[in-house]
Amino acid sequence: MSTTSTPSPAADPDACGSDPHDHTGHDHGPTGSDIVTGLVRGFSILALVVPAFGVIVVLAALASTPSTPLVALLGLVLGGLQLASLVVTGLVVQRGDRRLSVHPALVTARSVLDEILRLAVVLWALVLWPAQPHGPIGLWIGVGCAVVWVALTTAQLVSSRRRIASPSDWSQEMVATLLLEKVSVGRTMVMRLLDVVGLVLFQIGATVLITAAPVMAVATIVLSIASGLSTLMLVRRAPSDRLHSAWAFAPLGIGLLTAALALLASLSV
Repeated sequence: MSTTSTPSPAADPDACGSDPHDHTGHDHGPTGSDIVTGLVRGFSILALVVPAFGVIVVLAALASTPSTPLVALLGLVLGGLQLASLVVTGLVVQRGDRRLSVHPALVTARSVLDEILRLAVVLWALVLWPAQPHGPIGLWIGVGCAVVWVALTTAQLVSSRRRIASPSDWSQEMVATLLLEKVSVGRTMVMRLLDVVGLVLFQIGATVLITAAPVMAVATIVLSIASGLSTLMLVRRAPSDRLHSAWAFAPLGIGLLTAALALLASLSV
């Protein structure tokens, strides 16, 4: 028989009073069920907001259209090629050392490859349509590329919503991490949306920049590497520190900077 007695509510300063259901003045934080509900709601909202943002971008780009829709098709091709490079690097990591996924060399190599692909597609477009104004060509190649990434992000959000709603090792690990590190679900979703905005701005801005002056591919390579390395720095931090780190805003900041440079380059042409 155990001789350990259970402390009474009056003797326990951490107890919630004599009424076990009265939690006045005590913050117990969210439960696992609350986290799951918040994640499902958050992923559902983002799965609607992200494609809506993509539609707004496309509609805004209609103000400056090229004479042929094939330019946008080239943008879709560019996005597909970048996606293929992402898949290939993922396979390399899976079959090799998984530590490569957080190695600066791999991030740098993929950034360089993506920008070389962008340069090649832009030069191809300029050869195909030499009489076309460069501005609409760069804009719509960038929009087409951004649409691919918006579609991929939306698919990931829908998949994440389904996975978090059903018991699995992945969902349990994610919920446990958010509980242990006391990470806000709402803030996590906001940062995810800002990442998407930064990505779209970078894809469009970098393409317009290279179209205005192909030598600016050097600048887009540097900006792409900076964005990738900032994400790498963020991944290496504890989950509770990521949302409060300045690195979390780097992709958005780089996207805004790239878009601003592209606007200046277009005005100077």
